[in-house]
Amino acid sequence: MVRPRMRLDLSYRTQYVYVPAVRGGLTALRLCPSDGPRLEVISAASVADPGRVILSYTDAWGTKVDVVETATIHRAATFSLTAEVETRPDEPDPGIRPYEQYAYRRDSARVRLAAVEAIGWDDGGMSDWEGIDAALRWLPQRLEYRIGETDAGTAIEEVIERGVGVCQDFAHVFLAWLRHAGWCARYVSGYMFSSKAAEGSIEAEAMHAWVEVYQRDAGWVGLDATTGTPVDGRYVAVGRGRDYDDVRPVRGVFLGRTSQAQSSRLSIARSSEQ
Repeated sequence: MVRPRMRLDLSYRTQYVYVPAVRGGLTALRLCPSDGPRLEVISAASVADPGRVILSYTDAWGTKVDVVETATIHRAATFSLTAEVETRPDEPDPGIRPYEQYAYRRDSARVRLAAVEAIGWDDGGMSDWEGIDAALRWLPQRLEYRIGETDAGTAIEEVIERGVGVCQDFAHVFLAWLRHAGWCARYVSGYMFSSKAAEGSIEAEAMHAWVEVYQRDAGWVGLDATTGTPVDGRYVAVGRGRDYDDVRPVRGVFLGRTSQAQSSRLSIARSSEQ
């Protein structure tokens, strides 16, 4: 089955409010998609208010990073992305580097393989693709998607014990499951056009997360543990790594003791299908 290409317009904005105000700041943004297999970036720009992008580079995991410098005292910082992309879900992504074969099979800070033993599923059944597909479809029945019940610091063991989480938790649990069964699998962050309409737009509050598994004959295959379905042309990858820590969308430092509140807004418009 040929999966259609999609032309998508993205707008993402995340804001941090500080009480009291902070001085200066240096922030690494992983918000911007870049050209690669299955994705053409027609245009993209990251903007900060206050501050400016002083440097852009690609990190060791292949993710584009925009570094923002802020020199002023400020009570709020807003980081925005606008982009137009075309997804190409049927293009192959066969490449795997030697260090990926090592890093994506083992424990990482947020993906501890032994944690999934509490699930009680015999991962010997995941030795082939049929077993992976069965686990993918079953996981949304084992975990409940519930916003606000977990945060970026919630341990994978707690997610499994309580049976609730958000997309990054589903991805971490599925990664641990896959790696425990011997597969090479990586965490992916990005944007998802959740509607199945031919055209139109959606609004959301956050980026999305899913996984990619390396299959010898097919290369990297995207799977969304939150929905229990394969990834298609509605998904726009931004960052890849061992877990959420490697692709954290906003990471920075500033001067001052403060408390902070964060809010985000995502808009995606689908302009065409080919």
